[in-house]
Amino acid sequence: MVRSRRIPEKFVRAGFGALVLLLGFAGAAQAQTKSPKRGLAYGYHSAADMQVLAPGVSWWYNWYSRPDADAAAVYPGLGVDYVPMQWGRDLDGSPVTADRLAANIPAGAKYLLGFNEPNFRYQANLTPTQAAALWPVLQEVARRKNLKLVSPAVNYCGDCVAENGTTYYSPTQYLDAFFAACPTCQVDYIAVHTYVCEERWLRDKIAELKKYNKPIWLTEFACGDMPATQISLAVQQKYLLDAVNYLEKEPAIFRYAWFSGRNNEIPNINLLGASGQLTPLGQQYVSLPVGWEPGRLTPVATRASSQESNATGAANATDTNINTRWASAFADPQYLQLDFGSTQNFTRVQLSWEAAFAPDYQLQTSPDGLTWTTIRTVVNGDGGVDNLTGLSGRGRYLRLLGTRRATAYGYSLYEIEVFGSAASALKTAAVATTGPAETLQLYPNPAETALHVAVGDGTGLRHLTITNALGRTVLTRSGPDAELNIVTLPAGLYVVRATTTDGRQLTQRFVKR
Repeated sequence: MVRSRRIPEKFVRAGFGALVLLLGFAGAAQAQTKSPKRGLAYGYHSAADMQVLAPGVSWWYNWYSRPDADAAAVYPGLGVDYVPMQWGRDLDGSPVTADRLAANIPAGAKYLLGFNEPNFRYQANLTPTQAAALWPVLQEVARRKNLKLVSPAVNYCGDCVAENGTTYYSPTQYLDAFFAACPTCQVDYIAVHTYVCEERWLRDKIAELKKYNKPIWLTEFACGDMPATQISLAVQQKYLLDAVNYLEKEPAIFRYAWFSGRNNEIPNINLLGASGQLTPLGQQYVSLPVGWEPGRLTPVATRASSQESNATGAANATDTNINTRWASAFADPQYLQLDFGSTQNFTRVQLSWEAAFAPDYQLQTSPDGLTWTTIRTVVNGDGGVDNLTGLSGRGRYLRLLGTRRATAYGYSLYEIEVFGSAASALKTAAVATTGPAETLQLYPNPAETALHVAVGDGTGLRHLTITNALGRTVLTRSGPDAELNIVTLPAGLYVVRATTTDGRQLTQRFVKR
């Protein structure tokens, strides 16, 4: 479904844009407590707004090249990055030039966002050829200010630009033509907007852009492609939870920004109420965890009652890869069983369902894999992400027992994440937990030339692998050397996977500047 909207006031007020919160690091300590990916698209922040957003938001942008005054006074000290944008062909009412754009960009900026929805006639309104012809201005500013460049931010549209007999409805259609017209242009990241209302459709939109082999910025998203009367607060809250769960774990996503802080175009999207006050949706967005959380219990084995194919085996649900899945046979009941190797206390389980989910299911524990105790029963679940908190279970085994399918297909699960209390989770050589003492520690993070790698409990390293945002291996290292030369790696998000000398597998992310 294509989302159609009028030009918001944010794009026309005194030539300024609205502020969008963009992700950034405030140092290694803050990077451990909030997501470097998470941002917000919004303007008119008060200083108090910035202060309540900062604990969970790392960046913002305002569709303009200079921050609004109230935000400019406080954001540098809050660990929140500002990311400037060149919205279209004009700057403050006249054609943009490199001198004027460079003068607007504040000190400390690291990136420059390209044109806003140029394939929309009522947004930036630039054909691919026109955008390519204007791009050298942005490149010159990036050269002067040492910035990385983010592509034009495209979206599916209805009233679209056209040239040479082609109307540019889709993001890839537009970007293909832009790159054809500008084959040597500097583009370090791809930007996109989408207003789908289900996480599975969000996955599809992101998957379409992976062909460009560049990290992706999702610079506007919310549930908007439904009749307004159907977009309740509960609908927005569910979509936000499902989407952020995916975006945090999707390696191709470098940054993302919710739309918006205060706005009346779409029902129930606001993260901010009165000045300095978060709405319930805002509280949820700010408090959601970053990436793969500490305290996750890792099973030594995973098995299932059935699998749909060789590509959808049980182990896919516990491999920390949000893009693989377990899928069962097309019948009830079915189960997924995790063996943790020794007795554990289970306090929380999070399930990330594919479209073929279980409305009705049970979580069960067992000391021996033979006798089972039900610790949570779910009836009439709605799929997406099920975050089951307040559990009180104990055993060596945990089983997800599906008793009713939502579709004619089987049960399909991207990931099951199991957590236990740090005081009671048992550490053995066979069971790799990821509590604070056992976390893979990377510093500095972000890094520019060298990355130091260590295990919190002092265990040695046997092997390291670094993969880029597209899952491709870019560096490997065997032996105890814990300092990596990353000078030649392009800027972006990377994942370090380490094997310790006692056989544990640990994973952590870092940003290369």
